[in-house]
Amino acid sequence: MTIQADIRRKEATDWFARLNQRKVTTADIQGFSDWRRDPENARAFSRVEAMWDAAGTLAKDPAMAALADDAIERADRRRRGRAKGLSDRLLPLGAAGAVALALGAAGLFWWSAQPVVYGTGIGEQRTVRLDDGSRIILDTDSRVSVRLSGSSRVVSLTSGRALFDVQADASRPFVVQAGDTQVIAVGTRFGVRRAGEGARVVLVEGRVDVRKPTSSAQGWSLSPGQLLTTSASAPRVVTANVPAETSWTLGRLTFERTPIATAVAEMNRYSTTPIELQDARVSAVLVSGVFDAGDVDGFVAALGDLYNLEVTTAADGRLVLTAPT
Repeated sequence: MTIQADIRRKEATDWFARLNQRKVTTADIQGFSDWRRDPENARAFSRVEAMWDAAGTLAKDPAMAALADDAIERADRRRRGRAKGLSDRLLPLGAAGAVALALGAAGLFWWSAQPVVYGTGIGEQRTVRLDDGSRIILDTDSRVSVRLSGSSRVVSLTSGRALFDVQADASRPFVVQAGDTQVIAVGTRFGVRRAGEGARVVLVEGRVDVRKPTSSAQGWSLSPGQLLTTSASAPRVVTANVPAETSWTLGRLTFERTPIATAVAEMNRYSTTPIELQDARVSAVLVSGVFDAGDVDGFVAALGDLYNLEVTTAADGRLVLTAPT
């Protein structure tokens, strides 16, 4: 292993321990994001995380379990300020000891704060109240993984869309990870939707910082009423129609001069009876209006009446929209 690789491993272990102390500041989060932009740093940190993932296996080995117990004791003393940093002890201990100490660096945190997964099915919405007082509203066909501890609050949005109403806690920034995007808040209200490899973020109240840790691009800070799509070719902060962007939380879908193809795709997220467009001329027609989420029949009937479209029902139940010949 090269000297540079040793340095990266020590830095990764130090970040792993620092992010799981009792207090993690916004500056820590920003510093970590800046450090992790280097792909080699990101890989080094992933290896440290992988060491922790091996904990279940190691714990079954009495010798390794003993090492892990000792590491946790050391980490405890570090948290109380009675020991030196764990990163200074990693290199002399060899691979097995490095694994044990990497686990111990955040042992108490991870053991007591395993992630909790919440999800919704097609056409379902759900409100989740977290132990810290925050609230998450999940849209249809959405999934989040939540990890809360005394030092941090981290939510991974793996699919769909959610609105976050965050309880303020300056000592524990609330971080939403969506693809390659991180949204960092303390106490605020904002929506996040997966969009390609990134996310579409709309801020309702407060302030959030948005970053892509694996990119060299600068981060963004959003003020109320602003929106950002990080998966765009040139992401930029724009003004948002917040009531329209969040109307789904009230069971409504709001379209403003939206191509029918886009509106249909959105409506299909809420229904197991899909709408199908079979004529390219229909796709680009613009639609405006407010519709009940999941009311496929009402939506299709409105399109037929307003835009002179023909509606037929296929044998499998699909509703087919075409322009008249």
